[in-house]
Amino acid sequence: MPAIEKVSIADVPPRTSRRSKTSPLREAILELKPEEACFVQYHDKKSGEGYKRSTVAQVVGRLSKDSSEYRYSVRSDVSKNGCYILCSAKSDD
Repeated sequence: MPAIEKVSIADVPPRTSRRSKTSPLREAILELKPEEACFVQYHDKKSGEGYKRSTVAQVVGRLSKDSSEYRYSVRSDVSKNGCYILCSAKSDD
């Protein structure tokens, strides 16, 4: 086979999809309606569960930017080693 070969799109095998580590976080945030919130546990090295603070901030920021209807914000709760993600409606101004 030559280094570059022209083929039909039909001959290209489908992409194998893998579920992202942040998919459950994204899905939970997208299910929120205005005036609702969810609690997210920060990463715990012992259990290996939870999300890094920077990951939560990045996901919330991206989803908020991409949404024309909702604004998402993060409110930390150090006593619970986590944060609340709040959903509010974006104003028209």
